[in-house]
Amino acid sequence: MILDAFERCIVRSGFHRTTMQDVAREAGMSAGNLYRYFVSKEQLVSGLCERDRERFGADFQHAREHSDVIGLLTELGRKHFVEEPRSRCIQFMEIWAEATRNPAVGAVCMATDREVTEQIVGLFDLARSRGQIAPNVDSAAAFAVLSAIGDGMHMHRALDPDFDPAEAFRLMLVVMKAIFSGQLDLNRPQEAEAASPARSERSS
Repeated sequence: MILDAFERCIVRSGFHRTTMQDVAREAGMSAGNLYRYFVSKEQLVSGLCERDRERFGADFQHAREHSDVIGLLTELGRKHFVEEPRSRCIQFMEIWAEATRNPAVGAVCMATDREVTEQIVGLFDLARSRGQIAPNVDSAAAFAVLSAIGDGMHMHRALDPDFDPAEAFRLMLVVMKAIFSGQLDLNRPQEAEAASPARSERSS
């Protein structure tokens, strides 16, 4: 209830203009009662991140146990990028902006980002071991590309009320399929040369 109230406040007023009194009022409690649970906005951000980590953790565990890892990750991506309300994107933008100025918020965001990255790269590795991703695909590089696209989708959706998340997600899947099939080479030039002896011989 408190975290939901905090989300609504920062979407409506922004992180900086939101006060602890605003959050208490939105949650229907006294400020004194709110401080029993959270003593600062930084702690509220930690609470939001922890809640997201629990949700993502359950989703990732389900993906690990599913026979079609990429198929399930695609459905999770659709839920995250298309079905979530636009207000979530605005909330992310507010917290990301604060993370550039506030070391405490930045540390929480970076810790969450590292954990999500490790989990998804691990799932890509698992999918590759099951033959669902081409054997020469670098999982970390693939996630770096897809994560950058996803962050851009969130940013554009937050800024543009007319942004079409379904169409953007469709295009993201086109890129993802090209990467996972090996059609889109993400190797660094020297790695690509080493992976293709015939090409190296022709160029010498």
